[in-house]
Amino acid sequence: MTKRPLLLALPLMASLALAGCSAQTTDPVPTSSESENVSQNQSGTAEQTTGNTLSAEQVESIAANLLEGEPSVQVINNEQMQPQLTAAKDAQLPQGIKPEKCAELNQKYTVSDLTGSVAATSTSSSDQIGKVVQIFSLTDEGTRKKVQDALGLDDLDGCETVTIAQGDTDIKAQRQILPLDVKAEKSLTMSTIMDAGGGQNLSSVAVQALDGNNFVLVTLQTGSLEPAELAAQAVELTDKAFDEIKSAQ
Repeated sequence: MTKRPLLLALPLMASLALAGCSAQTTDPVPTSSESENVSQNQSGTAEQTTGNTLSAEQVESIAANLLEGEPSVQVINNEQMQPQLTAAKDAQLPQGIKPEKCAELNQKYTVSDLTGSVAATSTSSSDQIGKVVQIFSLTDEGTRKKVQDALGLDDLDGCETVTIAQGDTDIKAQRQILPLDVKAEKSLTMSTIMDAGGGQNLSSVAVQALDGNNFVLVTLQTGSLEPAELAAQAVELTDKAFDEIKSAQ
């Protein structure tokens, strides 16, 4: 499973409603001046949300609890996440998605700016499965509206099979929107099967869900489990996240 660090980020690209950052990068803790900028980003001039939002400590605790007991767990707190979100805001969208109309669809349903949030990520990995859980408590209404609109994707419109350029390699991905119930106002669940070469397929499921001001993204990836089993685990983790969010509010 040496290809896992590369491919854990790909389901986020393929799922169209992007979170805009990769849980595989762990930037250093910001300096005091960077922390001041983070505070300004979260309490700036954008229209504030009217519902309850979570604190940095709460989102970190929830992210950590969701993967407690899993192997090789890493937790990235809000202070570490904010520089990544700022960088993702101005980053170019993934290039090399074909057919061309699928690249346009990807752009339409991408949310790259989540700086208006308090966020935390937890990851775990084993030989069998990799897991990424991201919790975003949205602090401005504009960001919430963009996420809500992105989760409105209900038809891949002929983009069920795409190729994604990764360096000198074209990775073939087959995608499917799964009509699964999630404990949230709005959600999008997508299954992706990628050709990893050598006759190996990697399956991933990304559940993206919004409830109130809180956005949860759960991505599971495996080279051995069936997509249906993967989807069931991803939905269970997402539902558990919202249960913990409601308990914290």
